[in-house]
Amino acid sequence: MIDAARGLFVGQGYAATTMDQIAAEAGVAVQTVYYTFRTKGQLLAEVVEVTAAGEDHPVPVPARAWVREMLSATSGQRVLALGVEHGTAIYERVAALWPAVGAAAAADPAVNDYWRGVTTDRRSGQRAMVARIAELGELRPGLGVDRATDLVVVLVGHDVYHGLVEDARWSVTAYRAWLFTTLAGQLLVSGETDPDAVSGLSFAGLVLGS
Repeated sequence: MIDAARGLFVGQGYAATTMDQIAAEAGVAVQTVYYTFRTKGQLLAEVVEVTAAGEDHPVPVPARAWVREMLSATSGQRVLALGVEHGTAIYERVAALWPAVGAAAAADPAVNDYWRGVTTDRRSGQRAMVARIAELGELRPGLGVDRATDLVVVLVGHDVYHGLVEDARWSVTAYRAWLFTTLAGQLLVSGETDPDAVSGLSFAGLVLGS
């Protein structure tokens, strides 16, 4: 049902998609769809959660292995690099659903509340990343955690991803490399990239010039 709903929401939009269509596409009775998800808005929220996580039974973002690795990293650059690599992977998976989410949030207060919660949680996660950098003593002098979080929220935002990857047709790898170097320049004391900080990540070659 999740896969069927995802395809329809992406292909024809939120308003045009009905629970009957989702049931038919999934090969189940429409009563099964309603029993499982209650409303179309709740179904969309579940589709977003599963798609963003890349797994059928998503765990909360703070409990994911990459977040634990990021928050235990011992250099500010590595913290940023892991945040960029894995945080933007969420965008890559879910971007096709954003139009449906926007339309649903405008029409359904419950979806709007859900999306506001997602936005709040995203800021909380980004603040935790910034707080780790501050704990390591690597934030630029005079740049507090709150102001640095404001910069991250804007630069690692949906609109920037959409503008560069979907509109300007940058590759996701090029976007990640730009985002990492931009964030490092804005947030960190040291501007020269440490190869170990980006080791094993998709954009390492671009930022190291190799």
